[in-house]
Amino acid sequence: MIQAAFIALSALMVAAGAPKPAPLTPDGWGDVKIGMSEAEAVRRFKLKVPSSDDGVSSEACRELSFPEGGPDLVVMTENGKVTRISAFGDSAAKTDRGFGLGAREADIRKAYGPKLKVEPHKYDDLPAHYLTAWTVKGKRGVRYETDQKGRVTTIHVGGPSIEYVEGCL
Repeated sequence: MIQAAFIALSALMVAAGAPKPAPLTPDGWGDVKIGMSEAEAVRRFKLKVPSSDDGVSSEACRELSFPEGGPDLVVMTENGKVTRISAFGDSAAKTDRGFGLGAREADIRKAYGPKLKVEPHKYDDLPAHYLTAWTVKGKRGVRYETDQKGRVTTIHVGGPSIEYVEGCL
C-alpha cells in the first residue's frame, strides 16, 4: 500500500512538473547525506532513534527509521555519522542507475560491467549474491543483495558499512 501511494505521488509530482523522488546514490538519498551528523539527520528528517537498551543498538552503530508514512528506508549511523542508507521490504526507492527492489541481477551485471564485485550471499544459497560497485574503492558505493531467483531484495548505499551483512555487523 505504501509503495502504491509512493508511485501515485511520484506520478502526480512528475505530471505537475515537480522533481522526481531522489535516487539512492553512494553519497546518500536526497538531503540525507553520507557523513552528515546523526543529530542533524534526526532533527531534519524526524528519524526514529532506537532505544540503546535493545541489546543491538548503541551510539557506536544503530539503524534509524523514518516516521510512519515516510520513505521505506533505514539510515545507519556509526559514532554519530550517517554511514549507510538501505532499501528493502516494500521500498519504491531506486538507485541513480534506475534499479530498485525486484530488479534483475543480469541487468545490474550488464550495467556495471567487470568492475562489479560479485560474492555469494551469506545466508541464501547460490545463485543469490552480493553485487557491490564502488565509486571510490572502499569509501563510497552501492551494494545489491539478490535472491535465488536473481532478483534484488535489498539495496545499500554509502560507505564501508554497505558490506555489513547483519545490520551493524
